[in-house]
Amino acid sequence: MSKRETDYLRLQQELSARKIRGSYIFAGSEDFLMEEAAEAVCKCLLPAEQRTAGFCRADGREHTLEQVLDLAGTVSLFTSTRLVVVPDAPYFSTGQSLNNGGLDRLLKGDASEKPDSVIIFFVPEIAKNIKSYNRFVSAGTVYHFQPLKRGELFNWLRTRLSANGKVARQETLTLLVERVGRDLRRLASELDKLITYLGNERELDEQSILMASARTLQGDIFAMTDAVVFGRTAKALVQLQDLLASGEPPLRILAMLVRQFRLLGESRELLDRGCPPGELAARLSLHPYAAEVLARQAQQAEQSWLNRCVDLLLQADLDIKRGRANQKLILETLIIALGKTQKSA
Repeated sequence: MSKRETDYLRLQQELSARKIRGSYIFAGSEDFLMEEAAEAVCKCLLPAEQRTAGFCRADGREHTLEQVLDLAGTVSLFTSTRLVVVPDAPYFSTGQSLNNGGLDRLLKGDASEKPDSVIIFFVPEIAKNIKSYNRFVSAGTVYHFQPLKRGELFNWLRTRLSANGKVARQETLTLLVERVGRDLRRLASELDKLITYLGNERELDEQSILMASARTLQGDIFAMTDAVVFGRTAKALVQLQDLLASGEPPLRILAMLVRQFRLLGESRELLDRGCPPGELAARLSLHPYAAEVLARQAQQAEQSWLNRCVDLLLQADLDIKRGRANQKLILETLIIALGKTQKSA
């Protein structure tokens, strides 16, 4: 189990046991997960009727740490507990320092009893070279929220479905991710719409996704490339027709295909050089899920085939720009040629 998954599950387990800390540092780039986690803490800490009085948000760019601590300590006439959420908290980055008094106030209490006040800080990352870092880690205050890997993403989707009494097969969830993309905020919104669309139906199926979910060009290109790589030419052609019918310009589709195959070639080259698949995301500046799919595709794609694909893509680009044939026909011919090339590789 990865460190970031451990942190995510650790928080869920603590809250299930009604254990709440006096302060949390949510570190990472997945802000939607942070917001979900903060909402979970809020539900555990404050009864619904006390939310308005007991909750406040203080922008870290506009408040000093001392002001945030004082805000958390402010007594309310309507609730004995206070929750302060601090987005964009700068207090734990390189060059910042905390005095012992502030540090002690942040680390007061533990996860064994309900505190009078709770502060949740959102930070892109927490600097390991600040003096207080080890104390925060030892106290269990730091929780990491990075983009979910493939397995983590599907577990997250299943959990949201299950909470609403719904289920879905793996291939159905794969279609949803391919169609909508990997942004959690967008996925959550689309999933909410699909749950409403299903009504009393229990299982989310592929037809429901095609009928009720929004789509992204990048997701469609990703799915079409996947179909080509694994020899499913007929499926790739259907996806191409769907893109064209939705009004996507052929040149834009081709440009996205070129980009995808370029990334595929770079992935193949990195893997051949001994780069672990898990490091592709960092090396290519990609979302971890996208990098995992690329790694799977690259392991299927021979370098000789990728070289021929580049030639086919370049020729299609020239044919479209020079008006040698109908643009739709050029793209259809390209997809068929890519599939035949793969079979013969």
